[in-house]
Amino acid sequence: MNVPPVRHSPAASSPDDLLVHAIGWFDGRFGYNVHTRGLFDALSRRLPVVATPIYVKSGPVEEDKAAVATLFRQRRTATIALIYGSLTTVLDGAAGIRIAYTVWESTRLPDDWYEPLAKADRIWTATAWGKRVFVANGFDADRVDVVPEGVDPSLFHPAVPPTGAFPAEPFKFLAIGRWERRKGMAELVQAFDREFGDRDDVMLVLAGLYANRRDLDLGAELRTLDLRRPHRIRIVPPVDTHRTFAGIYTACDAFVSPTRAEGWGLPVIEAMACGLPTIVTGYSGPTEFIGEHAWRIDHRLIPVDEPYFERADGDLGLWAEPDWRHLRHLMRELFENRGAARIRGLAGSAHVREHFAWDRAAAIAEQRLRRLLSKS
Repeated sequence: MNVPPVRHSPAASSPDDLLVHAIGWFDGRFGYNVHTRGLFDALSRRLPVVATPIYVKSGPVEEDKAAVATLFRQRRTATIALIYGSLTTVLDGAAGIRIAYTVWESTRLPDDWYEPLAKADRIWTATAWGKRVFVANGFDADRVDVVPEGVDPSLFHPAVPPTGAFPAEPFKFLAIGRWERRKGMAELVQAFDREFGDRDDVMLVLAGLYANRRDLDLGAELRTLDLRRPHRIRIVPPVDTHRTFAGIYTACDAFVSPTRAEGWGLPVIEAMACGLPTIVTGYSGPTEFIGEHAWRIDHRLIPVDEPYFERADGDLGLWAEPDWRHLRHLMRELFENRGAARIRGLAGSAHVREHFAWDRAAAIAEQRLRRLLSKS
């Protein structure tokens, strides 16, 4: 039997007997990967954390659960699975209090999430909006806690040297997200192309388009949009590490995310941390942290019209339809008032780095764990 690694700093060697067994996607550069590393690395500076990595759907879960139960049986333990709701079955048979930590985007949950989540002792999610979704789907509000995600202020901040991949001019809007309907990337490209004319010295930089999209033929997708000025679109190829994005943010002048729904909005908070004036749909996850520092795109709620998850009743819930004319207005505003936008962007950077660092998320998680384990 292999002993799972225990992540902790000397500060985490507290005199009490608490232990966290963390199960999740530690490796990778996408949202859940960054979330898992950010939260549990910060939490390990406060409490001992045993880490079990999962690769897609496999990993040493059963072995590590058995090792924790045997080697740390004198400790008060919480097992946290930070993963899709359908996969929180990994909590079955785990030691101590079992916590399913997950996020979602629609107002309805997939069918295969209900049974696994119902078996967990607690459900954690990242935002107050997300908690309302779980409660509306039948989960007891007293079992659902909000533990926010965060940002690494040592990595994402306005002083990060910009990548040399882009020239200083022209003015650059940046969007990071998979090429899919939920992210609104195609509509963003069209809105940008229609708003800015030949006299506007401006570029739209797109990154993260290929995340889990090996089938994507981006050239074909762009050709269907009948763009007037396709040369103004710059595509960033897939990056090797998440850290690479920091210099991409600071190389650009503004960030835009016309998303239809987000569980949190990792690129949004990272862009804000880097000081970029940020335009984002005023709905779902990002409303947890943007405050008055971002430009909110008007929207209306409509039924989800892309079946990206399964429900037997066919009701996929609601998401936002951004007001594309308002998006164009906001992009024009930032382009023409870049000095004032920069000041507001730097205020947003201070806001998210102070109030939404991973260390604060870990402090909230620790507080909730201590309350739960004090009753066990």
